[in-house]
Amino acid sequence: MTSHYAPGMPAVSGLADGLSSRTFEPAAGEDGTPEAHTAAFTRTVEYGFYEPWYSDEQLARLHPVFSADAQQLTGVYMDRGFAALEPWGAAFEEFGFDPEHPVGTFVDYDKTLNAGGAEPLPARLITGVTVNPSFRRRGILKHMMTSRLAAAVKDGMAVAALTVSEGGIYGRFGFGPATRLRSLQISASAADDGFAPRGSKTGKVLTVDPSKTRDVLQEVFAQFHRSTRGSVERQGTYWETGSARWDPDNITSWDRKARAAVHVKDDGSLGGYVVFTFAGWDTEPATMRIRDLIAVDAASRLELLRHLAEMDLVERILIPHGAPVTDPLEHALVNPRVVKTTSVSDVLWVRLLNPVVALESRAWNADGEFSLTVRDGLGIADGVFTVSVSSGVAQVTSAESATAPQHFTLDVATLGSLYLGDASVLTMREAGRITADDGADWSAFAATMDLPTAPHCATHF
Repeated sequence: MTSHYAPGMPAVSGLADGLSSRTFEPAAGEDGTPEAHTAAFTRTVEYGFYEPWYSDEQLARLHPVFSADAQQLTGVYMDRGFAALEPWGAAFEEFGFDPEHPVGTFVDYDKTLNAGGAEPLPARLITGVTVNPSFRRRGILKHMMTSRLAAAVKDGMAVAALTVSEGGIYGRFGFGPATRLRSLQISASAADDGFAPRGSKTGKVLTVDPSKTRDVLQEVFAQFHRSTRGSVERQGTYWETGSARWDPDNITSWDRKARAAVHVKDDGSLGGYVVFTFAGWDTEPATMRIRDLIAVDAASRLELLRHLAEMDLVERILIPHGAPVTDPLEHALVNPRVVKTTSVSDVLWVRLLNPVVALESRAWNADGEFSLTVRDGLGIADGVFTVSVSSGVAQVTSAESATAPQHFTLDVATLGSLYLGDASVLTMREAGRITADDGADWSAFAATMDLPTAPHCATHF
């Protein structure tokens, strides 16, 4: 039961003189060609991430997918009249991008996040954040972030989330790293005794035509999403690239390199899929590179990896930024050393907007009661919250002061890192991120808050 609680509305940060912002939906003409402001915005995002400039044909393919995801585009624009008064104004007018091109971009849209509760939680996802390097230090990022977080609060969203290219930017806006992924290198070489699972094969792995797998990808991911804490519902581009309809390097062409396989369980149900490519004969040892592997359980995941390892001539499998942190894989093999973790990196960053709804929607490990004082520099989630957990379900109330005997204080970014269970209470205490009243029972707090396995987010956006 959710108590009556309203999060704070953040103050929207202003922009420097000569700048203005507007938010709009992607728009296209009757022939499907994106309108000039939509095309300019999308190209600016790609330019900001050092990606190739989209062609008109590529933009026409992207537009219906972005529209289906109900993306909201926020751009910050330089006033040409103001720029004309600056010493650099003439050069900006002559050599700069057309006026439709923003100097800052920000994209957001809604999907669901599995926080471990009874149902996935609606979440405001943020992506496409860029600032033109010629116009830094003008309040562009802060304005876009505060204005769009304010919109999310107004829309009743309990959490916002993003994935980041730079780790030092978003903590000041209340986001905390909440999930991680491993990159794996797996040897299938006979010299390493091969990839040898301890158990017998289960079900059947079928090599399939990638172009026929769109429905399979969606069906399997839907099962994975419902059962996996930390999972984020996927955007439409996944189904286009996963089914080889788009080549990731040129979305106007089908992907001739993509290969796919599915695992069918003994009862005939789908257990998982893998989309992969061969690295080429110039790569030694012969390598399969996994683009996407989604399975409903560890058994199906193991069978898909076994299938790749047993393919003729294959000596190595690479999984870049796609393997869960909590993974029984090594323990399922005769020789666990054939699996090497080459990196561990954060993926999902979470920002609580409504702590009452968010905390009532997460998983809990044990019964308990405690109060949290949450500090929020933007004033959204500031407050004192009493959490009472019984039979795995939390009731959260907001109060003027702590009402439970166990009282802890933390900032909203720290709560974001704890939220899905990736960070532990005692780790954050040792990092100086949580404090407590004298006599607080840290062990009891950790027993309730911490979760037994790491969350797993397989969605990049």
